[in-house]
Amino acid sequence: MKPVYSIVVPVFNSAATLPELYQRIVFVMESLNEDFELIFIEDCGSDNSWQVLKNIALQDKRVTAMQLLKNVGQGSATLAGLAQAKGSFIITLDDDLQHPPEELSILIGALRSNENLDVVIGVPKVKQHHFFRRLGSSFINRLNNFFIKKDPLLRMTAFRIIRYQVVNALLQMNVPYPSLGPMLLSVTRRIGNVVVEHHPRKKGKSGYTLFALLRHSLSNIVGYSVMPLHILAVIGMMGILFCGIFAIYFLTRYFIIGINVPGWMTLLLLMVTLSSFNFLAFSLIGEYVLRIMRVSTSPNQWTVRQLIQQEKQIFRTNCPQKKEEKEDAF
Repeated sequence: MKPVYSIVVPVFNSAATLPELYQRIVFVMESLNEDFELIFIEDCGSDNSWQVLKNIALQDKRVTAMQLLKNVGQGSATLAGLAQAKGSFIITLDDDLQHPPEELSILIGALRSNENLDVVIGVPKVKQHHFFRRLGSSFINRLNNFFIKKDPLLRMTAFRIIRYQVVNALLQMNVPYPSLGPMLLSVTRRIGNVVVEHHPRKKGKSGYTLFALLRHSLSNIVGYSVMPLHILAVIGMMGILFCGIFAIYFLTRYFIIGINVPGWMTLLLLMVTLSSFNFLAFSLIGEYVLRIMRVSTSPNQWTVRQLIQQEKQIFRTNCPQKKEEKEDAF
């Protein structure tokens, strides 16, 4: 029987929180009296998360445990889980318990009570992060608002519920560095927010440092926006105009006033500036070309090493990759 809800949880070095996370999710979902499935994707961490997930999956037929062949990052790991999901509504959340499972009912109610929305994202009343993390996140959100043309009032987190039609569209996208926020914006603009609780991290520390967040944001800008190329084009046109005026000025002095052009240092600095701009432009264009090459030469962003799905008695290794998984899931 097809479940109503699929809950997808990417896992990385969270063995200590997984049992509690599983128990709290099950308690909340059972209270809704609707069928659900729970999908954990272990992204090749260094602890024993996979062993914990195996034990859970063998005890509960509603649980699917997946282990990827190599670490691919949260975005690709989440997509791997979405490809396995069969529910009409797909929920994603992190594995660190900062998104309380008890808030799932709020998320579900917000989407099911509004047919005009395709996605509902839970946003915290107060983020339980340190000051510099919040400051960096605010700056990065402003960058995303400008380059990806996101509504400034819309906030993006990993705690979300998505209709299956949107998930199908996401799985058709072939991007080298998946990031669900920009991907969702490229599929639908019917996205809303609902306020939820946000708890401090119980154990371990986040892998998202300020530098990692900045790198992730720059990757999103290049991967989901052509505005950097437009900005380069404008700067290039302005540079050509400036150089033209500069040349006319010195040529006028040379032919009319009758003196040699002074200031070799000025010309040298101008040449260095223009050359530096060229290198910057070439590096940005090269980044776009590299992403195109990655898409064409490596279409599969993940490979499943092991999958345990008790309901269908599936205990196998070296599972099919992305293309076949989509055919099985939908």
